[in-house]
Amino acid sequence: MNQFSKHGPIYHLPPIGEPPPLSVQFLGINYCEHDYRNVRELASITVVGYVLSGQGSLQVNAQSYTAGEGDVFILPAGCSHDVAPDPRHTGQWSYIWLNVSGSWILKLLDAYQLTAQLVTPGNGLGPLFHEAIEGAVHRSVNEMQAELQVMLMRIIVTLSSLQRQRGALLSPAVQAIQHYLDNHILQGFDPLELAEQVGMSARHMNRLFRKEIGTTVYQYILGKKMESAKLMLLDTPLTISEIGYRLGYNDPHYFSNLFQSKIGVRPSDFRKRLEESR
Repeated sequence: MNQFSKHGPIYHLPPIGEPPPLSVQFLGINYCEHDYRNVRELASITVVGYVLSGQGSLQVNAQSYTAGEGDVFILPAGCSHDVAPDPRHTGQWSYIWLNVSGSWILKLLDAYQLTAQLVTPGNGLGPLFHEAIEGAVHRSVNEMQAELQVMLMRIIVTLSSLQRQRGALLSPAVQAIQHYLDNHILQGFDPLELAEQVGMSARHMNRLFRKEIGTTVYQYILGKKMESAKLMLLDTPLTISEIGYRLGYNDPHYFSNLFQSKIGVRPSDFRKRLEESR
């Protein structure tokens, strides 16, 4: 990370007593120079940000995104993060950020279906992020720890609601494909079977899905499976083989290699590192 290519205030809200299961202990504003870059190989915290100006380039594992003025972005824990200003944009990239820790955040993102689309434009959440910064300046740590938990829930619920509304604008065919995929995370995936069910060729199905969702059918279901795998690694005593089997992978070596290619570390290392960071 290039520490000298950004500036801005940072606020620390140390927990009082035992850290709650959803906690914001650091927040602030980054004003980034053109050569700023922040890389986390396996993040132990989730970053929730609101872009004030300019445009940034975000990479979460193998997926790339851009986040421009007014967008909210989420960088989930348990993933690699690579964040930098977008070189195609001349204005300064700046954003408010909240570092979220605790065991609940990944469960909430999964429950509210926010793991597939990590950048949300046109969300109207700017005032809430500004309120968080103002509170960190003027209010007590005790007040802000409780208030930030409420703010986070408001952000998550609003983002989820927006994505559901936009999902309603998808074509009936893509809605049917997405519904099928969301309900087959714990099963093996056969694209030909899905194509037959929705009444189109696999090639046309994939082209249509990518046009409206922004990713392929395979990458969509793979992302969902890997998010479920991460939750099971964090919150269950299941072995790697058992987790793979529950997700439709009968070969534990194949599942482990697939997890590593998608997340950047082997499942056993993921579990160990996240347990150590708790």
